[in-house]
Amino acid sequence: MPKAQGYRNNNAPRKRQVQLDEQNPVVQAFRNYATELDSKHDRHERILKLSRDITIESKRIIFFLHSIDSRKQNKSKVLEEAKQRLNKLIDVNFRAIAQELRDQDVYQFRAAYSPGLQEFIEAYTYMEYLNNEDKDSEQSKSISSWSDLQSVMQYEDETPPPQEGEAAAEESGDKVVKKFQFFVDPTEYILGVSDLTGELMRRCINSLGSGDTETCMETCKALQQFYTGYISLNCQRARELWRKITTMRQSMLKTENVCYNVKVRGGEAAKCANFDHKPTEETDEGFSIY
Repeated sequence: MPKAQGYRNNNAPRKRQVQLDEQNPVVQAFRNYATELDSKHDRHERILKLSRDITIESKRIIFFLHSIDSRKQNKSKVLEEAKQRLNKLIDVNFRAIAQELRDQDVYQFRAAYSPGLQEFIEAYTYMEYLNNEDKDSEQSKSISSWSDLQSVMQYEDETPPPQEGEAAAEESGDKVVKKFQFFVDPTEYILGVSDLTGELMRRCINSLGSGDTETCMETCKALQQFYTGYISLNCQRARELWRKITTMRQSMLKTENVCYNVKVRGGEAAKCANFDHKPTEETDEGFSIY
C-alpha cells in the first residue's frame, strides 16, 4: 500500500550535526587549501578580464590598420596612432597582468591570458609589417622576433625601502627598484604570428580594390615565405598550430589567385577575381605528413 503524501517515517535516522574542531591539524590544512584556491581563482578572473580588454583593443587596432589607403595618403597617421595604442596596452594591461603573475607559476594562468596575448601579437606584428613594407632592404622588412617582443615587456616598480620608525622613513628618500617582466611564451608567439597571415590576405585583397597591384604582389610573396617557414616545422601533433597552418594555406592560395588575376586581366582583376577558391585534398604540399 503506498504511503500517504506527507507521511514522515519517524524511524528514519536523523542527520547528526558535527561540530568541527578548528584546532584539528587536518581541518586547519583544508582551511588553508580553501584560502589558496580562492586566491588562485580570484587571480585567474582578474587576469581573464585584463586579457579580454587586450583582445578587444587589439581587434580594434587591426581594423584601424586596415583603413590605410594609398589613395588617402593616411598611412603615417594611422601607423602612429596604432603604435601609441599598442604601447598603451603594453604599459597598462600587460603590466597589470605581470603584477598579478609575480612570484606565481605563469603556466598555471596561461589559459587566462593566451587569447589576449595572441591577438596582441597579431596586431603588433601587423603594425610592424606595414611600417617596414616600404623599406628597400629585405632585412628591414622583418617583424619583431620573440626576444625582441620579450624585451619590450620589461617593467620596473619603485618601492620605498623598509625603515624602522616613521622618522627614518621620512628622512630617507631612496627607493628600491624592483624589476619584473611579462613572460611571452614562445608557443604563444608562434601562434600569434600565424594569425598575421590572415591580415596579410585581407590587405592583398583590399589593395586590389584600391588599384595598388604592387602591394598585392609584395604581400603574396610575404605570405609564401611565412607558409614555407611554418610547414617546415613538421608539427602535425600540435593541433592548434596545425589548424592555423591549414588556414594559412587557404589565405596564401587566395592571394595567389589575386595575383594571378592581376597578371592575366590587369585592371579588370578586381571585377573578375574569384576569392573563394578552396584547396583540394590531392594538392601536393611537397612534404610527407607521415
